[in-house]
Amino acid sequence: MSFTVREPYSIPAAYQTQDSSEFEREALDNHIQADAVVIGAGITGNTLAVHLTESGKSVVQLEAKIPGWGGSGRAFGSVVPCHKNSEEAIIRHYGKQRGTRLIDALAHGPALVSELLNRHNIDAAFAGGGWAFGAHSKPFYKKLQKRAEYWQSRDADVEYLNATEFSQVIGSDYYRGGLIDRRALSVNPYAYARGLFKTAHQLGAKQYTNTPAVDVKQKQNGTWQVATPQGSVECENIYFCTNAYTKGVWPGLEKGFVPVRGFGATTVAIDPALLANILPQNHFITDTRQLWSGIRKLPSGQIHLGVGGPAMGAKGKADLKVARQRLKAVYPAIGSVEWGESWSGWIAVSTDQFPRILRLANGVWAAQGYSGRGIAMATLLGRELSFCQGDSEREDLILPVDKKIPWVPFHPFSTLGAAAMVSLYAIQDAIGDRNK
Repeated sequence: MSFTVREPYSIPAAYQTQDSSEFEREALDNHIQADAVVIGAGITGNTLAVHLTESGKSVVQLEAKIPGWGGSGRAFGSVVPCHKNSEEAIIRHYGKQRGTRLIDALAHGPALVSELLNRHNIDAAFAGGGWAFGAHSKPFYKKLQKRAEYWQSRDADVEYLNATEFSQVIGSDYYRGGLIDRRALSVNPYAYARGLFKTAHQLGAKQYTNTPAVDVKQKQNGTWQVATPQGSVECENIYFCTNAYTKGVWPGLEKGFVPVRGFGATTVAIDPALLANILPQNHFITDTRQLWSGIRKLPSGQIHLGVGGPAMGAKGKADLKVARQRLKAVYPAIGSVEWGESWSGWIAVSTDQFPRILRLANGVWAAQGYSGRGIAMATLLGRELSFCQGDSEREDLILPVDKKIPWVPFHPFSTLGAAAMVSLYAIQDAIGDRNK
């Protein structure tokens, strides 16, 4: 099997399990009207389109390329019931009432994704036992234990295992212990995004692909007009659901985050006898490293890893040498590692790593800044945006609505700072590895 590098312009072959003809749409070439325009056909935009059409709104969806093209089609595929920031940090940031609301919503995130998959007959979930969150060094052992105790106090299906118990679950004695969270899901994110896109179409959304939004203007009657290369849409509400793939249509929107490049890779299909001893209960692994640590098995018999690479700029390839070293450290019996393909995509990282709901003007909304925890968050915020219309939003949203874009300080130079932070994280991870 030949190795394929799909960077940064192609969807991974491992995710392309559907008939593409089901998702082909024409480009917009005339002038139409709708209640709402959804810009973007990733998980956020497609979830939003489903909710809006179900509520009786007429919806036009504009996608610059194809559905699932951006981060939605390149993500690792883990759907976890918590944020990367701790529950204590969430409460400090948002206050007790709003913070608790967000924690509760995230805890329900995998169930919400599962409900959408089942209700709309979307074939995107992988069989699995949940999430195995490993403590890669001694200082993190107590932190994970404390987090497990927090969720157990809330009756969640979570437990903390010592090193011996954890090794029996994942088939490796690499970690000092770990948290098992059976609420989590493992999905094909591209199939999930496209399944939602198909559902929105079946519910009545008018969808146009290869149709970028190029300009937005408010008309004298108060409605909005979204221009495309060959047409336009007049509407009451506009929703920007482009996250890290935001480019210039609304002034300053892309200054609310730093685009960071994430990488994935798959091996060729592994011998079934060997594969049976790797993640024998079909959990997926991440660990307490700052940088990429995901490992999971795909239905094809391949192993899928989140890997490192050049975080800034479109040039450069996944660091498969380090990925190989890590996979062999966790699973020494795997022997030589032959790669099938690698790919990359953009992640929108906010300064505090918390996401945003933005009201850019009355009737113009956006969600962004998922910072690498996109599948559950994108699903939740697609739902939440459906409660935002005109000049108001529902009071019980899981996030506050920002009326101004919280720009990243010194944004033109932010990639330099982000690159330095990635380098620092790599050093911290290396120190942690030495202190196992």
